[in-house]
Amino acid sequence: MDSQDQELLDKQLRHLHVAPRRDGVVIATIVAVFLGGIIIGGALAKSRELAPSAVNPQLASVLIGAPPSLRQ
Repeated sequence: MDSQDQELLDKQLRHLHVAPRRDGVVIATIVAVFLGGIIIGGALAKSRELAPSAVNPQLASVLIGAPPSLRQ
């Protein structure tokens, strides 16, 4: 590239304005989305209750905390 090419390139790029990178904002957004997913996932997982299983009622009663009198 000679000096004339360089001058032409500089002239063409003079009006091109590139915004500075904001790495902190991108990282903060990624962390916020990740933590939001963890919180929402945890809330959805806790809302499910264990139903007694017809296959093994003894194990199901232990898992759901049934009183010993109802256990077989």
